[in-house]
Amino acid sequence: MSDKPPSKHRVIDWNPAAHQGAKTSDSSGRNKLFAAIAVIAVVVAAAAVTFSLRQSQTPVPVDGEGVALQQVEKEPAYVSRGRAELAYASATETLKGIRRLPADHPNLMQEIALIERAYIAAESQINNGNYAVAAKSLDALATQMESFTETVEMQKNAKKRYDDLYSRLRLAERIKSFDPAAYDTAYASIGEGRLLLEQGSFRAAWGAFDAADTTLKDFEARKTEYVAENMRQGQIALNRGDEANAVAAFKAALTYDSANEAGLRGLDRAKTITQVHALLEKAQAAEEMADYDTAIAAFEEAMALDEFSVVAQQGAARAKADQKESRFNQFIAAADTATEAADWGTVIARYEDALEVYPKRDDIKDLLDQARVEHHDAEVHNTLAEAYDLERDYNWDQARLAYERLLDLEPEHADAIEGLIRVGRTVRAKLEYEKLIELTQQLIDASDYQAAIRRYNGAMQTKPGYLEISPDIAAMRDVLERNSKPVNITFLSDTRTWVSITNFRMLGKIKNETVALPPGDYEVVGRRKKYQDVLLLLKVRPQMSTNQVEVVCNTRADS
Repeated sequence: MSDKPPSKHRVIDWNPAAHQGAKTSDSSGRNKLFAAIAVIAVVVAAAAVTFSLRQSQTPVPVDGEGVALQQVEKEPAYVSRGRAELAYASATETLKGIRRLPADHPNLMQEIALIERAYIAAESQINNGNYAVAAKSLDALATQMESFTETVEMQKNAKKRYDDLYSRLRLAERIKSFDPAAYDTAYASIGEGRLLLEQGSFRAAWGAFDAADTTLKDFEARKTEYVAENMRQGQIALNRGDEANAVAAFKAALTYDSANEAGLRGLDRAKTITQVHALLEKAQAAEEMADYDTAIAAFEEAMALDEFSVVAQQGAARAKADQKESRFNQFIAAADTATEAADWGTVIARYEDALEVYPKRDDIKDLLDQARVEHHDAEVHNTLAEAYDLERDYNWDQARLAYERLLDLEPEHADAIEGLIRVGRTVRAKLEYEKLIELTQQLIDASDYQAAIRRYNGAMQTKPGYLEISPDIAAMRDVLERNSKPVNITFLSDTRTWVSITNFRMLGKIKNETVALPPGDYEVVGRRKKYQDVLLLLKVRPQMSTNQVEVVCNTRADS
């Protein structure tokens, strides 16, 4: 909202020096004003007498009609009347809104009283036929009502700002010991603004609220910086294991920010920081001795006491990584020993253990492949037998994997290639069948039975022979059979309405016509020039309760 006062808007400012000599100045000003009014009254009276002598045959205009008469000479009477009545209607609507405004201050109530009086006067002028005068009065009234609306808006915003500042002051009250002088200054400014607001000096109140806002912002910013600095010092003390300084710093921060989660967490961590640091030292010593179990246990115990300890978290991760490397080296050493003894089962097992530790070690994968080559013939035979068994059980996915494993062992194996082709064909047919059945169900749900029938027939053509018709698919087939035959629907109209079935058929101007419609949902549209269109949703189902549809446009488009 702009700080510039609205045009012709009277703002009552609070004058704190009114009781210290201002009264004499006001009295002097009023005397001068009364004297000026008296002189003007004498001049006006003399002019009126002179004018009446010169215009003895002409009636004297009343209530400023002389000014309006000049306008009447410039425009026809019906134009003046039209302007006046339009302005009167606008003023009436605006006044209704003003009456609903929260005018809860004597100054505002006085403004409303003046507006009401001006409105009644303009209404009287219209009733007396003084349209030009009424139009001018209503123009002035519109400006007055606009000014009043702005005043009420200013008061409302000032009240809202007072509420916001008071809420912030209540929050600052809990920590006013941080800077009592700043708190008292903000308190005084808000109180002054509230007093000015009650006296009707809304702009002056806004200025006082600005001062309070500036003071509170500075207070809050310095408090925030103080809290942040103590939080930093507390964290430094935690990292050193200095319980006393950590507690002192976090308590200082929490004194002025009691809900600070990091401060509360830091204070809680300080309680066990001595134990945590002892465990960290123990874990680090165990790491140096390659005693990874002890190191991991100590790090995890430290984490249990202080779940936010970064040192404990990183140490545990590091010790586990070192332990993983040690285990990997042990598996590789065992595999090397088994290789010398030609114990290929043990070799494969140890390499697999090593790959569980580091799944992406390609060199170990190569060694594992070399070990498997030694048992190539046995592996080929067993894998092929497994694939055949899986096919007989219709376990296509596992059979495909078995053939792929066989091809990994012997890429040119003819039985494996043939088996993969056979399994792939069956799997594709099964997937196509399942997809068509799913589409069929979707079309049934959408009541598109003809398309559903086509999809169902396609599904039956692609269905693998070993698959049986499930109860759900059988029920689907029954639904499609019930909805496969057309239903005779009789359309009735008035021979003046164009009747059409969207995406099916244009019936034209009919009186009655019977159409065989397959079950489904249809849009029936009726159109007639200069009449509103008719749109009907027709759900065609077997054994419908009624087979007649009336389509008539009987509502004119301009009604």
